[in-house]
Amino acid sequence: MARRATIGAFSLPSARGCLSPSALADRLAGYARASSFLAAALFTSLMGSMWLTYLCLKRAEVIPYVADGGVFGCEVRTLARPAAPTGKTEP
Repeated sequence: MARRATIGAFSLPSARGCLSPSALADRLAGYARASSFLAAALFTSLMGSMWLTYLCLKRAEVIPYVADGGVFGCEVRTLARPAAPTGKTEP
């Protein structure tokens, strides 16, 4: 607990003393470990949510519909990719 200087009925924390460079280095190393742990947890949760989203979309077998002003909408049809140009010209 921090040292306290008493002023009447009040108690205020006194200023910190000087810390040695090794104590500051230890404190910074602890902050670096905590930061690394939090970054790893964030990355892991991001990868997990991406994986679960993929699985949910793959498993849902959803048929997309577009609101066209009707009661039920219109089913979106999947179009085939256009053929890649071959570079040949027709006469």
